[in-house]
Amino acid sequence: MLAARRAAESAGLFDPDAISDQETGAFTLGATTPDIRVITRWERARTHFFDLDQEAHQDSVAAFLNAHPHLRDPAALSPETRAWVCGFIAHLVMDESYIEQIYRPYFGQRSALGGGERANLLDRVLQYELDRRERESPGTMSDLRDALYGCALDVDCGFIDKSTLEQWRDVSASLTEHPPDWERFTYIASRHLKRAGVTSDAEYRQFLEQIPELLEETLRSVGTAKVEAFFELSQERTVVALKEYLA
Repeated sequence: MLAARRAAESAGLFDPDAISDQETGAFTLGATTPDIRVITRWERARTHFFDLDQEAHQDSVAAFLNAHPHLRDPAALSPETRAWVCGFIAHLVMDESYIEQIYRPYFGQRSALGGGERANLLDRVLQYELDRRERESPGTMSDLRDALYGCALDVDCGFIDKSTLEQWRDVSASLTEHPPDWERFTYIASRHLKRAGVTSDAEYRQFLEQIPELLEETLRSVGTAKVEAFFELSQERTVVALKEYLA
């Protein structure tokens, strides 16, 4: 959410004199909505518009707008729906960038780790740590939570009903209330943990003790410079995508 907000600010979307609280909330909600499959149990490609099994270049934003052509023209949408679409696009661009720049080179099938269960678990460890660092500012988390709860849900995206969006809004907002620790990693990566043989509370506690070592291994494999470059490039790509959509 934070990276998406920064990109939106760089694109000039968050002019406090020109945007309502409802639009800010709708953008923030949109930036989380591709992950709504956590509660809907949909296939990943249905909300991320990216096929992980396809090695060729993919344009997830184009796939999203082709699948839902009624969202292509921002001028034809309500301010809240337009802001939500912008948030959704921001998430798609950053997800696509992560897959291309980090996941596939360092954790995917053609990486040194070979894309196995350990590789996917280490990828989850890295993603969680990057998000955990973002959540270390209580004030920022409070702002995001206020934005989400301030969203009037006047969003007509055409493929997610209002009650499901409201449920997801509440789930997303509740996540900002949790401390920036590793206690909720099992909620995020339960499938990968089970495949790695971590099934009991005792095994999970043992796994948590290994986190510093796993993080060191992961960051050594990827490199801090590569992670920083990902954030910089993904934000640049997101700004371009948002400006192109709104042009």
